Amino acid sequence: MASHVPPPEHRPRVVIRGVGLITPLGHSAWATFSALLAGRHLADRASALPEGVEPVSLVRALGAVSVAQHAPQDPTVELIDRAGREAACMAQVDLAGLPAWIGTSKGAITADGPAVLGPGGMHPPRQRARSGPAHGDQPLSPGHPLWPIDPAAVALGPHGYLTYHIRQRLGLGLTKHVVAACASSLVALHQARLHLLHQPDSPAHAAVLTAEASLLPWFIHSYRRLGVLPPLRPDAYRALPLDEGRQGFMLAEAGAAVVLTRLPPGREPEPGQIELIDTAIAAEGYDLIRPAPGMSALRQVAHQLLAGRTVDLIHPHAPGTPEHDAAELAAYSPHLSAKGGCDYYACKGALGHGLGAAGLTALVVACLCLQTGRRPPMPWLTRPLPGVKGPAQPCRRNGTQAVFAAGFGGHVAGAVIRRW
Repeated sequence: MASHVPPPEHRPRVVIRGVGLITPLGHSAWATFSALLAGRHLADRASALPEGVEPVSLVRALGAVSVAQHAPQDPTVELIDRAGREAACMAQVDLAGLPAWIGTSKGAITADGPAVLGPGGMHPPRQRARSGPAHGDQPLSPGHPLWPIDPAAVALGPHGYLTYHIRQRLGLGLTKHVVAACASSLVALHQARLHLLHQPDSPAHAAVLTAEASLLPWFIHSYRRLGVLPPLRPDAYRALPLDEGRQGFMLAEAGAAVVLTRLPPGREPEPGQIELIDTAIAAEGYDLIRPAPGMSALRQVAHQLLAGRTVDLIHPHAPGTPEHDAAELAAYSPHLSAKGGCDYYACKGALGHGLGAAGLTALVVACLCLQTGRRPPMPWLTRPLPGVKGPAQPCRRNGTQAVFAAGFGGHVAGAVIRRW
């Protein structure tokens, strides 16, 4: 059967017109990147905490984004709103009516308000911190003035609630919500890119949005029981991705966004624009938290994105768990030059693990690396894995970079970008 795929010179290209990022280290993409270039990371704040701080307070103090803590809706709504508006402003594109893909692992989970077991009984999670001595330790109940549950959150669920409020705030058109564990935001990017390429009558712009804000007691203790967090003490709670001494990741909030634009067939990107060359997704069911032996799904994605390409910098998923990082780098090695010209950067060591938002967060960081020609340092490294360099490194501004995400349950996604 004859192929109807047009030759490369007649295919439309997709470029990243604008980016947005809000993290504990900065309330914009460039503020966050400046902090990364300065070698800052979440654990810097641990020295200001008192000895004996309990685990939930420790995780929140280091991983929360301050402006999202007292948002009128769920913190994820605030994070996506801010990141989305920043990306739209940079792209000089109005988000009203645009198709959008939201990628999260948990959605607006805080607004759902399920009670958690605490001293004295069951307490809604967002009110535990505010229900101190003035209110005693009595459990709150529906009808109490401090009861935070939004009935809409219960009816819509955490993902429906988030999608509804983001559409209302940003005036989006067609909106789809993607859930694929920690690969969620890159899976959303993949779907948005395919939509632009294969729906020529659709708007030329699309938004990809993500956020995670689930620093809640039951999630923190659940991750702790799974064994994927470092010891929850101020002197030991450190993320060390790509280091031989890695022992888990730090949980963190984040919001990220990109605005994609489809160029007319045959038109090349303008100098300085960043092209989204390719994306890929895969999945394999093996274990909830452990990577499958050999990481066959990741190897398939790596083969599609890396084979036959010269890649200057890889942003691996690299959560910093003992089993994952070395196996992940081994999945990339068959496609890298024997001359050792490829570099690595693991932003989770500085920003923590944004769960479903992690992939798009790394993509925004990759875009800023290309714009500046600089790869931030990784000051947490003392015994780096082979081929990994701790100090800051220059990178080609007209180079090619790859970003990967690998989530619980075997979800995998990746993307390749280059700056013209």
